[in-house]
Amino acid sequence: MEFKEKLQILRSNMKLSQEELANKLDLSRQSITKWENGQSFPDLQNLIQLSNIFKVSIDRLVKEEDICTVNFFCDPPYPKQDIRAFLIRAKTNTYAAGQNEILPSKPASHDFQYAEGDYLYMDSYLGNQNFAGEECIWLKNKPMWAMNYYGKSLNENFNIAFLKEALSHVSFSMPFRGPELYQKGDYLYQCQIQGDFECFSGDEKIYCKQDKVYTCTFHGGAIL
Repeated sequence: MEFKEKLQILRSNMKLSQEELANKLDLSRQSITKWENGQSFPDLQNLIQLSNIFKVSIDRLVKEEDICTVNFFCDPPYPKQDIRAFLIRAKTNTYAAGQNEILPSKPASHDFQYAEGDYLYMDSYLGNQNFAGEECIWLKNKPMWAMNYYGKSLNENFNIAFLKEALSHVSFSMPFRGPELYQKGDYLYQCQIQGDFECFSGDEKIYCKQDKVYTCTFHGGAIL
């Protein structure tokens, strides 16, 4: 399905007129009309804004092979929304912030733990330049969600402080690693996701002056 068709469905689902969407983007209504007619295509900044408005990844917006349905784009009434919110708080208060590190659970492992009420989050990884790990959430001691990851820094230009800063911007719509795009100075962070919170895979990369300096792949989902 083409971008122009996806945009029409997304706008309709949110009950937005072309003029209302244009106002959110600080554009003219004619710009939206041209996008939906296939006469023009939004630039990267507008794609980022559309992604934020509709809670859809840029990848899903622009890939023609993705099929567009209401449930595909819009988060359904998810019974574990509080788990997402807890996961974001846990991520931003552990590795990304350099907080809540605990004693190793395995030889030479790095472990972080965060708890709120009945919820418990743990992140445990091995290695440094090349690393592998797992994040898990428990509710009343029952495992509910998990993610495995493997990554590596590719050269001396990798900046771990920039990675942690990018990871601290994890979003509710993509509560896995970092945001879809994050840039600061010479560094650019990118994250792509396939699937949803229930079952997903993805990868993240960091570029320094257009040279790839870091890569990480991950996958996981709900445990029921």
